[in-house]
This record gives sequence, C-alpha cells and structure tokens, in this order.
Amino acid sequence: MIYRHLIMNVIKSFTPNSILISKKTLLIPVPCFCNINILYSSSKIRVSQKRKESIRNGDNGLHIKKEKIISLLNFQTKDDASPFYKLPIKTLLHVYKTTKIDDANLYCKNRLYYISSQLNYPSSLLSTQLARRTFIYSLSFSWLKNSLEVLLDMGVETDRIVRDLWVLKYHSETIRERLQNVKDRGIDVLYPWMVRCSEDILNRYVHMSLETKNILGETKTTQIYLANRLNISSRDVDTMCRTIPALKTIRVKYFLDFLEEEGFQLEDIASKPRILSASPKTVKKRLLQLRNLGIRQINLNILCRSKKNYKKYYESIASITKKNEQE
Repeated sequence: MIYRHLIMNVIKSFTPNSILISKKTLLIPVPCFCNINILYSSSKIRVSQKRKESIRNGDNGLHIKKEKIISLLNFQTKDDASPFYKLPIKTLLHVYKTTKIDDANLYCKNRLYYISSQLNYPSSLLSTQLARRTFIYSLSFSWLKNSLEVLLDMGVETDRIVRDLWVLKYHSETIRERLQNVKDRGIDVLYPWMVRCSEDILNRYVHMSLETKNILGETKTTQIYLANRLNISSRDVDTMCRTIPALKTIRVKYFLDFLEEEGFQLEDIASKPRILSASPKTVKKRLLQLRNLGIRQINLNILCRSKKNYKKYYESIASITKKNEQE
C-alpha cells in the first residue's frame, strides 16, 4: 500500500523536468520527453550495431570452426579440401569421425585418397564428387573396398564409376551378380546404372543392344555402320559424333530406313546428321503435320528443331496456307 501511495504521488507531481517524491526529501531530475526520445533512438542504434557485430562474429566463428575440422581431415592440398567447405558442420563432424577411425585402423588417411588410388583418378577432381556424395563416409570401409574391387574386376570404366558413385551403396555381391548377369547375356560394355535400375529397364536395354549388335554385324560399331551406310569417311563420322554424342548409341538402321522411305536422300541425311538424334516419333508427327499443309519439300533441319521453334514455324506456315485458301 505504501509503495502504491508513493507511485501515485509521483504520477500526480510529474513535471517535464522533475519528479517530486516527497516535499521533505529528494528532488530527482528526469529528462524531458525530447531527451528521452534521443536516448531511446541512440540506444536502438547501439543495440543494432551490437547485433550486426555479433552476426559477423558468428559467421567468422563458423568459418573458423569449419576450417579447424577440415584441417583434421588429412587433406594433402587446398584444392582437395576446398569443396568440403560447402558442407554443414554436422556433416563435417561425421566425415571427421569416419576419417579418424580409418586412420586409426590404418585403412587410409582419407577415403578421398583411397578411392583416388583405386580408380587412378585425380584427387582434386574426385573431391568435388565426394563432397556431393558424403554417404561414402557412412559406409563401412570393408563395404566400400569390396564394392570398388568388384566394379573394377567386372571391367566398369573409372569415369563411369566417378560419375555414378551411388553404385557404391550396393553390396559387392549384388553388384557382381547383376553385372555378371548382363555380361552372360552378351553385353560387353558395363555401366554402374545397371546395378541400380529395375529389371524391366535392364531387360529392355539388353534387348535393344543385342538387336543393334545383330544389325551392325561385322561392322561392330554404330560409327562404322554410319560411315558405310552414308558413304562417308570414318573421320567424318568421328566429327559428327563429337558434335552429336548421341549418334554413338542410337538405333540408326531403323531410323535411316524410315527417312529413306519418306523420300530423303542419304547425301541430305549425311549433311544434316542432327536429324539422327531426334525422336523418330516426333519426326513422324511433324512430317505428317507439314504434309497436311501441302508441303512436299521438307528441310530435315526443321524436323529436329526445338519444340518452341518448330511450333513458331508451323503456325507461320499454317497461317500463310489459310490466307491462300481464303483468297
């Protein structure tokens, strides 16, 4: 009650420049309203500055902490370590834990260098892949070792393994069984995705590959078949394949047969090889559309245009045809 009474007295006796707590006691000056605003504003500025400084120090601290963890991962060069700075601290700590165990058991100094030595692949290039596929550091070392050995024993090329590190998630016996199955069916070139894909996709690939192999016969490769069929040199085909990599894998015989049946000359196809990488279904559909507009001489380049460019061309021709019919 006494405290409440004092407060009421303070409120009643308030003046802009002072508060009279008691007639006989102390006179306490307080700032006027304008001074209070100034003090409040300056206080806000100081708090804001402190907050910014704290954030800066926090970022700094985070970087220092990352640097400290990465320094314990036994990287041999800055280039090898660089991609790992993008990882969160939690992931780096997991990598550190695995690396420490591997080192203590004399397996390797870092799994980056183990895989690099097994695949004979530059560690600076492999580092980027491992920083994206940190599950590598979650596998047991024996699992990783056995899976890698099977892939190499089965003849899977190094570049293909690096591009598809997910295959290392599979047990070595699963990898061996799947790849051996593909090999036993007459497929010599093996890919990591063959371990991961569904049976349906694998069966379809094997069927198409064997069919292509039978078609090509003694020529053995699509490139040689193209050179013979289009009556051009192997060097010209190599140039085509560098420009259009898809030419190495497409089923060219059926497509070439179809284009010839539609009236296109082999010389024209050889001069516009991009048509061979187009979807046969799309080409058939476009041929039908253009011929329905009355066009008989069709440029192969138009048939393999992008969807957007072809649509613009088709609508333009359709508009001109419509105007001519109205006249």
